[in-house]
Amino acid sequence: MTAPVTGAAVGTPEPYPPLADAPVGRARWFVLAVGLTCTFLVVGGVSIANLAMPSLQQTLHVGFGAVQFVVAGYGLVYAVFLITGGRLGDVLGRRRVLLGGLVLFTAAVLLSGLAPNAAVLIGARLVQGFGAALIYPQILSIIQDTFEGAERNFALGLFGATIGVAIVVGQLVGGALIQLNLAGLAWRPAFLVLVPLGTAALLTGRRVMARDRPAGRPHLDLAGTGLLGGALLLLVLPLLIGPGAGWAWWTWAMFAAAVPAFTVFIRYERHLDRTGRTPLLRPSLFGQRAFGVGIAIGVLYFITIVGLAVYTSLTFQVGLGLDPLQAGLAFAPVGIAFFASSLVVPRLVPRLGRTVLVLGHVLLFGGLAAAWATVHTAGSGLSAAELALPLLLVGTAQGLTMSPLIGIVLTGIRPTDKGSASGALTTAFQIGQALGVAGIGTVFSVLGAHPGSTAASSRYQVAYQYALFIMAALTLVSFLLVFLLPNPHDSRRHHHFLWVRHGRRTGLAHAFYLLTGGHAVGRRLSHWFHHHEGKH
Repeated sequence: MTAPVTGAAVGTPEPYPPLADAPVGRARWFVLAVGLTCTFLVVGGVSIANLAMPSLQQTLHVGFGAVQFVVAGYGLVYAVFLITGGRLGDVLGRRRVLLGGLVLFTAAVLLSGLAPNAAVLIGARLVQGFGAALIYPQILSIIQDTFEGAERNFALGLFGATIGVAIVVGQLVGGALIQLNLAGLAWRPAFLVLVPLGTAALLTGRRVMARDRPAGRPHLDLAGTGLLGGALLLLVLPLLIGPGAGWAWWTWAMFAAAVPAFTVFIRYERHLDRTGRTPLLRPSLFGQRAFGVGIAIGVLYFITIVGLAVYTSLTFQVGLGLDPLQAGLAFAPVGIAFFASSLVVPRLVPRLGRTVLVLGHVLLFGGLAAAWATVHTAGSGLSAAELALPLLLVGTAQGLTMSPLIGIVLTGIRPTDKGSASGALTTAFQIGQALGVAGIGTVFSVLGAHPGSTAASSRYQVAYQYALFIMAALTLVSFLLVFLLPNPHDSRRHHHFLWVRHGRRTGLAHAFYLLTGGHAVGRRLSHWFHHHEGKH
């Protein structure tokens, strides 16, 4: 993810610290292997926890809210510290920060797999999210500094493919390991399998990655990071624990306290902006319509798609009685369709512009509506196969929407603000993911997870119907907001910068990277934006 900066003008120095000794020969490909392994760890590790939710609840004997926190806590910490992780890479050196993040991530995954209770597991997942926030923002910069020309394009293509593969394969591997129940360990091997991968990446990275020279000590908005994290916790935590606590008065008090907490955060960021320092989020960006609309679309969209991924998996396992591997296979059409349609979308954006997002939202709404109708009609006779077509529509919609979203939003942002805007947008998208787990999960907590007079399978299917209805409603709101975005359907090449600047294959990798919380793309391209737009 890009860190918020004030923007770059033509002729300003390159804002990225150069490598002291760039790796040569075969060492470059070992560096790439480290980067791709880190990518798989961060992206693929998320779906493992999604599939493990029923097994976690059964073996740890905890409430549904605690299991939700295992998933949402990771995403929340990851979102809050993404910008800071990227800035730390610039200040301390990307190699040092990535390897430090790997140490934390790998140790936290090990602790997760060995956790004796839910409290230890949740704490380990929070540390894992922080480690991921240190690792992921450095990956693309390291690849770009290590390779040049055609080799760089090849490396970036592999990087983009790894993100797509991690979304699908991570789920299938996790499901298989949980289902095998090795040595009676249930969900634990699904976490522990990441330990040797993290260890190998750490040891190899220490040996082959070149040391980079830090760019100095620019301002790190640690206070802003803390204020944002506190405000988000006040918002998300009641959603996770409120149903289990019977919506006690203090859960509503936390909701109420979130409003002044966000107000304090915004005022502090304005203060930093006025004094010439680098805030975590530049408040002036909200004066640009494309940014405010883009934030709203991103949060709503990611609430929907992440809520769908997590609670479809849960419904498959509890509502339909599938084992974790079967649940992973049943949801695989989404990942496959997403990856396939993402390969097509670079050809569509220059021709259709904003209409690509309109089409993506129509397909997403149609897929959710079809899923709701299928579940409602089938009743107790529902099978996962009946949801395959709706899930294919959802996956296709995600591919058409996710990769061009940032590029189209940035079309309406001032050239000098594009780096800052891309950083803030991608953070908002990750926050939307945490809200998706917590918000949609509230429906399942109330309707599905609480004991009732009917069987759990029936309760979860009912909860799933309500969740699909809510997600379809959110998609409809997001669809209407798309028409407030600028329309990049014209002849100016910079409107399609993610693909034009790097080529379609590598541009797609950059788009995937930004949408999963990457760092550095927006700031690197802001130089090119400023130069190119100055010619028009």
